[in-house]
Amino acid sequence: MVVLVKQVPDTAAERTLSEADHTLDRESVDLVLDEIDERAAEEALTLKEAVGAQVTVVSMGPVSALDAIRKVLAIGADRGIAAAHHVSRR
Repeated sequence: MVVLVKQVPDTAAERTLSEADHTLDRESVDLVLDEIDERAAEEALTLKEAVGAQVTVVSMGPVSALDAIRKVLAIGADRGIAAAHHVSRR
């Protein structure tokens, strides 16, 4: 079983916009595992227990995306896969 997860800005934290392009300043915001993705992981782990499946968690993003994978591994996923995502600024 595969569960896709992502990190999102913490909705409880204060957010600011970048001066350069008026988008979310990702450097100043805390990132957390998306709540819906966390619930999906919990459901997958419930199914794992019921039918003996393996759970693999997959995320794509910057190095910080590893935190999302580690969290799901900590609650019982069997494997984690990270796909690197590089953003070049011109």
